[in-house]
Amino acid sequence: MSAPIFQLFSRNNTVLLFFILFISPALFGQAFPRPPVVAPAKPKNVHGIVQDLAGKPVTGARVFLKDMKTRIVRTLQTDENGQYGVFALPATVDYELYAEFKGKESDKKYVSSYLNREDNVLNFQLPVSDSQEASLSTKPGVAFKSFDLVDLRASFTMPDGVPAPVPAVLLLHGYGETRSVWNAFEQQLLKRGWAVMALDLRGHGDSKSKNLRPIEALPEWKRDPHQFPVDLDPALDWMKAQPRINTSKIVIIGSDVGSDMALIASGRFPEVRTVVAINPNLDESLALAGSAQDFQPRSALIISSNGSEADRLKAMVKQPARILVAAHPGGTPQWIADKQVADAIFEWLNETF
Repeated sequence: MSAPIFQLFSRNNTVLLFFILFISPALFGQAFPRPPVVAPAKPKNVHGIVQDLAGKPVTGARVFLKDMKTRIVRTLQTDENGQYGVFALPATVDYELYAEFKGKESDKKYVSSYLNREDNVLNFQLPVSDSQEASLSTKPGVAFKSFDLVDLRASFTMPDGVPAPVPAVLLLHGYGETRSVWNAFEQQLLKRGWAVMALDLRGHGDSKSKNLRPIEALPEWKRDPHQFPVDLDPALDWMKAQPRINTSKIVIIGSDVGSDMALIASGRFPEVRTVVAINPNLDESLALAGSAQDFQPRSALIISSNGSEADRLKAMVKQPARILVAAHPGGTPQWIADKQVADAIFEWLNETF
């Protein structure tokens, strides 16, 4: 083989080797790309708000969530802001949701397993109008301060169509509860034409800030005249500032420590017409008042599971005074859900207001 031919053959082998080693992988890699790595689907969160036709949040509405694979239905309930939420649902399942309140249902909505979306916001509107719900107009998120700089929060609701002056009720929950315990009973009051304020006592619910610092209620506050009783003045002042309220006739209904405060308010504030004290404690009432001389309730319905305790309290109340003895192991919701208790309260209000 001549030298020129050998050189050409060698040169061609070099080109072939270069093609095999460097060019072909790139070409075949483009022609046959590797399949992409698919990340596992993340669990799904579903949340939103339920509103009425006027755009107001619906408290206590039920949201039904159906797992379309197992056909199991979960029931959620909206909070006082009309919000609901469920988290960490399996991502490979389709879900059907709708809202319901007092027989009225919303349109159905769906969360698809094909959409790899972790956060799913589904809002519902119910065909409920103000007239269907006792024509109530609400001012949510009432805020004011005590003199010792506790940020107090409350709800305030006026019944529509009731001529001024409108009678008003201040609701005070028990220790460890929030104003939401009155939700069902509040509706009964509103339908009877009462304006209603439900207060979160300091250290409870949304009233957990003092001078821009967080606070939590302590058991010893149940006997401290410088804690819970201080919340009464700003709450009553706020109510009396409302233009349509009957400022000379306000009722306070309280439970547990709230009932002790109601009894104190009955003797301390002339605008408090009468009070309802559910499961009060005389020793704690006297401690909260500061002394027996400062504890002078003048009109009270006392509802208690302890007859002797109720008698002790009645002896310190100026007339009119009445006792109802009933037994309930639970908190405020269990007491006011008792028809006997509710009927006694409304009968008392009719007689004394």
